[in-house]
Amino acid sequence: MVGLGVQGGGLGVAKFFAELGAKVTVTDLRSEMELANSIKRLKSYPIVFHLNKHLLQDFLEADIIFKGPSVPWNLPEIIEAEKQNIPIEMELAFFTKHCPAKIIGVTGTRGKSTTTNMIYLALQNAKINCFLAGSLPGISTISLLKSVTAEDWVVMEIPSWPLAAFHRHKISPHIAVFTNFYPDHLNFYKSMDDYLYDKKAIYMYQTPQDYLVAARQLQKIIGNDRPQSQVFYTDDSSFSEASISLPGKHNLENANISLKVLEIVGIDKQKAEKSIVGFKGLPYRQQIVRIKDKVIFINDSTSTTPVATIKAIDTFHDKPIILLLGGKSKNLPYGQLLEKLQGVEKIILLKGSFTDEIEPLLKKQYPDKVSLVFTDMDKAVQFAFQSAGNFENGAYILLSPAATSFAMFKNEFERGDCFNEIVKKI
Repeated sequence: MVGLGVQGGGLGVAKFFAELGAKVTVTDLRSEMELANSIKRLKSYPIVFHLNKHLLQDFLEADIIFKGPSVPWNLPEIIEAEKQNIPIEMELAFFTKHCPAKIIGVTGTRGKSTTTNMIYLALQNAKINCFLAGSLPGISTISLLKSVTAEDWVVMEIPSWPLAAFHRHKISPHIAVFTNFYPDHLNFYKSMDDYLYDKKAIYMYQTPQDYLVAARQLQKIIGNDRPQSQVFYTDDSSFSEASISLPGKHNLENANISLKVLEIVGIDKQKAEKSIVGFKGLPYRQQIVRIKDKVIFINDSTSTTPVATIKAIDTFHDKPIILLLGGKSKNLPYGQLLEKLQGVEKIILLKGSFTDEIEPLLKKQYPDKVSLVFTDMDKAVQFAFQSAGNFENGAYILLSPAATSFAMFKNEFERGDCFNEIVKKI
């Protein structure tokens, strides 16, 4: 296993094969201290750990190698292993190859998790035996191979990195969902074309017996590829923003995509609509955490791109917005975001390389709105709350950083949890 991951992404794979009796070696460039939580959860298994380095011998002696999502395909040790015809796998593609159940695979720049969970909940409410899988916190997808049958459904969130392995095996899920496409991950990909290519694996290897449901925005992109599957593009026709529980036009798009998928599965439309309307959303995604003294605290920590933050500002436009912004850069274009900040009352900056890029521009464009750069989330939130006191009819304090969390936190979930704890204590 190459890349255990600080979020425990490799835990499921390591456990799965250890429980089968395989000799498992985990190699990771991170230290034992950095990986302490993941290692602790594997202590009862006879797993060998080689940390702080990769040993070529580990790769060349393996019968099969599982690569973590952030591990590059051109890692020298992986290249050498491939020369020896040692198979290189990734968890979600391996699962898809061997899974007897029908898979609904969901990708897109934004809305993956919401749409995945929206579909899954509706299947559960319809009493259909289903499983939640993919790149979601706390999920071990590979372990489902022990229990799924051909009668089941699996709803799987699939980001772009795991989809690279789908290209290698020329596989796609039975029902593919493509929510949208915007600039992202340009700190990982060389270009938008490379990023889009990985995304396209969601549908490129489908057959005429398969289905693709996508946003209308993607019609030209998908049409040029002439997929073999039955293709459906969704419009904003089945729901209104007032009819669903989740705010924002983007969630209306997620709802309409989900409804079409459920129709393909064979769920009664009225039951499907009822389930979608009742879906309350997920943590860290435009989540209302607390209302105090007319101040509404919104946790949108998973907004790690400028586009996502633009959508959050559009959603909460009915009151003054005090925006917590900034973090580590993904090398994404941010011109539209800077323009959108005209509609924000106060901009409170959190440290990071993205913040370093935009701070001089913000000071020039919005000198009266921009705070100093905060290195402490507690102080940033307290300052935001003090600023909110200037609006007698209330305001939003919106954590929607438009950047990754790694300058101050392990991941966006830790950033979101930190925000929530601070807000609860105010």
